[in-house]
Amino acid sequence: MLDHLWQSTLILCVAGGLTLALRRNGACARYGLWFAASMKFLVPLAALTALVPRPAASGASSLLRLPLSAMAARLSAPFATESQPAGSASTHVIAASPLHSSTLLLVIWALGCAAVLLSWLLRWRQMRRVLSAARPLPLAAPIPIIECQAALEPSLVGIRRPVVMLPRGLAERLSEAETRAVLGHELAHYRRRDTLTAALHKLVQTLFWFYPPVWWLGARLVAEREQACDEAVLAAGTGAEVYPEGILKVCRFFAQPGGACASGASGADLKRRVEAIMSGRGTFPVGRTKKTAVSMALAGALSASILFAAPAVPFAHAQASNAMSPTPAEHARLLAEQTRPQKEVPFNPADFDKYVGYYQLETAVFFHVFRRGDRYFAQLTGQPAVEQYPESPTEFFATVVPAQISFVSNSAGKISGLVLHQNGNLMPAQRVAKSVALAAEAALQMRIAQNIASPGSAAAIRSQIESYERTGHARYSRMSSALAAAARQQTAQSAALFKQLGAFESLRFFKVMPNGADDYLATFAHGRLEIIIVPLSSDGKVTGIFYHPIP
Repeated sequence: MLDHLWQSTLILCVAGGLTLALRRNGACARYGLWFAASMKFLVPLAALTALVPRPAASGASSLLRLPLSAMAARLSAPFATESQPAGSASTHVIAASPLHSSTLLLVIWALGCAAVLLSWLLRWRQMRRVLSAARPLPLAAPIPIIECQAALEPSLVGIRRPVVMLPRGLAERLSEAETRAVLGHELAHYRRRDTLTAALHKLVQTLFWFYPPVWWLGARLVAEREQACDEAVLAAGTGAEVYPEGILKVCRFFAQPGGACASGASGADLKRRVEAIMSGRGTFPVGRTKKTAVSMALAGALSASILFAAPAVPFAHAQASNAMSPTPAEHARLLAEQTRPQKEVPFNPADFDKYVGYYQLETAVFFHVFRRGDRYFAQLTGQPAVEQYPESPTEFFATVVPAQISFVSNSAGKISGLVLHQNGNLMPAQRVAKSVALAAEAALQMRIAQNIASPGSAAAIRSQIESYERTGHARYSRMSSALAAAARQQTAQSAALFKQLGAFESLRFFKVMPNGADDYLATFAHGRLEIIIVPLSSDGKVTGIFYHPIP
């Protein structure tokens, strides 16, 4: 949300600066800029970042893509100790309050939206009552013109079937020329579709009611649209003396409607409008040079906001198509390297700062790398922080388990990721923005608090059980290639396990684990099975699953 707000605010500021450059031109151009800034608030960040291609980090192709957990006699996870599987220890459970702070904020936001929407609906209901009592007028116009009994100002009302609403007694108060001018103003609103654009900005105000700039932006839109209609009336041949007199009379004798889908003749800063009408300024057309400059400025601001606010594409997902499992010889070599004695070397603590940040290992699993004084830590989602010791300027090792992490740089020399070395595997993680990790953590904590399984996990488990019962092996097509390779190596023992359990009877979700995995209980004719599955990948594949027979 914060990224989206600052991105939209950047576009708003750029639009504001461009309107200053167009202050001597017609109001239509300025209105278009303000409206574009308004619509940016309705465009989510993800829709923009999806348009930006993200190349993989330098050196990524040489890294092996291994699953977070694999089918084995126990759950094998980063930094898991030999005596206690990761995610299964009760000491690792993160306590969650019944009402998470993000849930509370969501409730407050929804209540605010409901209050703003209710105010618009009440005003529209009042307008509907006025319209129901109105009668049509026999005036030639592209849309119906009606006369209402209330002393409201002339207005264009409605979006799908707009009508021009004139108050009773208007003809007695205004001259024929003044009446034509006021009617021309409302028809200009119709040609510009101002009721539709006004409704769209009211949607922005409803969704972002807590953000003052959207309300200020609404005032600018009203001011520019009214001036644009004034310019249209004057361009049609109405005298600069007659028209302001008609507006002043409307303001004197008739109240403003303020409807949710209505555009009136007396809106915005009246003094400034009259001065603009009398002076004739601000009506010069926008030349080609200015149009080009404005377009380039907006495109530049939009590109900058996308590039600087966009979260990086998860590295694990980018490498999924080329995923592979190490050969037995390569696995043995890696395991020997990772379990050899490690030696700490001198290291300047300030040099660790370039590594500090967040690194995405899986869809909802992140490393948080940080330091406390001259001590260095890496904390995986759902696990305690593990102290790291320098082995080289880019490599660090843990002492609680035989595991190491090494940092990867891109072509520009900036740290772009890390690699976890453990259990004979290499597991890459790409560096991401703090906001990405915190958003994922907030979503995980909400899932834990509400105990909601990740999408598709139950169906994925049922699919694998069905495949074992029908064919005697896993459904490899529904697995990542790395997990499929591990499953093939264990086909015999897995098939024997399911044959011993007998016919499948039921599956019950138990809880969300601290690392985001889902814990299920499967009941069979001759036994029960605890099944832990990590959230599915972006393409719906199983990347980690663990079967544990329950006596």
